[in-house]
Amino acid sequence: MRLLKISALKWYQLISGLRKRGGGVRESGAFLLSKIGSDRICKIIFYDELDPEVSASGIIRFNGSGYIKLWPLLRNWGMEVVADIHTHPDSNTNQSFADKSHPMIRLKGHIALIAPFYAMYRWINPNVCSAYLYEGSFQWRSLDQNFPIKTTWL
Repeated sequence: MRLLKISALKWYQLISGLRKRGGGVRESGAFLLSKIGSDRICKIIFYDELDPEVSASGIIRFNGSGYIKLWPLLRNWGMEVVADIHTHPDSNTNQSFADKSHPMIRLKGHIALIAPFYAMYRWINPNVCSAYLYEGSFQWRSLDQNFPIKTTWL
């Protein structure tokens, strides 16, 4: 499992973006990108930038057409999705059945994060979120004991 790095500013922008999009009443989410082969998260694409109706029902329902928009961006930027994050309404950041059954990126080794309270707090430390490693065939492993993201000052 790789240890991903994200600047404190980028993490703040991520949490702020999730909070703004969810408004305390619905889930929101984002893809976390790095240059191919890098462990540094350098770009965020919020789900609603690819699928404007993703949270209309209150939960994440990402339309496949969003991936059609995502793949060319990744190719043009020389980037890859290294993790995704979405919010839950309360302190329970366990994966729901839907979370386990619908990985945002169905590749072995992908990391999925879940942030509590619709990300409504101004600052949420990464280790307050839960992290899960996709092992293929809809099997996941919790990474909460070895949290896979570290914030840096640069």
